[in-house]
Amino acid sequence: MNVCILGGGNIGTLLMGDIGTNKNISVRLFTSRPDEWNHIIEVCDNDGTIKHTGRIDVISSNPEEVIRDADIIISTLPSYIFSKTIQRIKPFFKKGVWIGMMPGNGGGEFYCNELIENGCTIFGFQRVYGISRLKEYGKSVYDLGKKDELFIGAIPARNTTDVCKALESILNMTCNPLENFLQVSLTPANPILHTARLYGIFNHYKEEVYFENMIQFYNEWTDECSEMLIATDEEVQNLCLKLGTIDLNKVGFVKEYFGADSVKQMTAQISNKPALKNIQSPLIKTEKGYIPDFNSRYFLEDFPYGLCIIKSFCELVEVKTPFIDKILMWFENFFGVEYYVDGRFAGKDLKGLPRPQNFGINSIEDVFEYYK
Repeated sequence: MNVCILGGGNIGTLLMGDIGTNKNISVRLFTSRPDEWNHIIEVCDNDGTIKHTGRIDVISSNPEEVIRDADIIISTLPSYIFSKTIQRIKPFFKKGVWIGMMPGNGGGEFYCNELIENGCTIFGFQRVYGISRLKEYGKSVYDLGKKDELFIGAIPARNTTDVCKALESILNMTCNPLENFLQVSLTPANPILHTARLYGIFNHYKEEVYFENMIQFYNEWTDECSEMLIATDEEVQNLCLKLGTIDLNKVGFVKEYFGADSVKQMTAQISNKPALKNIQSPLIKTEKGYIPDFNSRYFLEDFPYGLCIIKSFCELVEVKTPFIDKILMWFENFFGVEYYVDGRFAGKDLKGLPRPQNFGINSIEDVFEYYK
């Protein structure tokens, strides 16, 4: 089996280091920086001890070299890069290829409409399969802990079980099939976790204001962020209830995910999670202090390709979202985009996003027809 990974960041590198231990699988990497990669990836413990190594057989920036014979493609790219990448590589897909996204939220399925119609299977992971940090780009990665099991949805939904069986052998992890890809799209992971935290850090920020110190993203989590996280999570639950046929227990809401029933418990659970230790906020150091890193994936992905997608589904089924609106309206001013016009979620910067309304999905019936 030939497996191609798109993207060589934290998760992409860990995937290749893990999958590359299987002698029955040939690993490929599609990257814009092929000259900086070793064919052997070291997967290390937190202290730097090498746990194992994995082999990458083909590394290239030429899609024909790594895509044409791939049976399974897994993208770890940000959503805003995935859309451009899929257009570039799709001429080289073999018939019936499986295309996965880790994680699967962000609207990436809409960029694959033509591929689905042509017989490709699209699948997505509810969440990333572990936490990792690069040790040395293109050479080594820290494995900071993996999930006990994974939950996966696919389009067409009838192919989900087959996808899970294949991924179990590739990743050596239990993979549970979801009823449909919608349970991936609406999972309240980074789209509300990250945005609630970023609102908490930056909602009072103005130009020429500097932070004295680097802020730890999770270790310094606050009750204010927990309040916003729980409130936005409840709005996503209302969305799922309105959709009716979605199994709420399989969406993975934050209270259950973190095992917290109150604001204080949520703050304690997130700030003390060992795997999230020492992850920094998107800040850049200057001579005067720290300022936001506006080029960070946190800003470029989690708002437009995360929270905006969830808000779009809420609009579609007429679920009110005062807390999601509060975050997105703040982000408009902070980042200089337009999402709302006279209080309506109809700004010009929504037009290019992978939201259902931009792809002819305008009712609950349309949603179920698309994700069947």
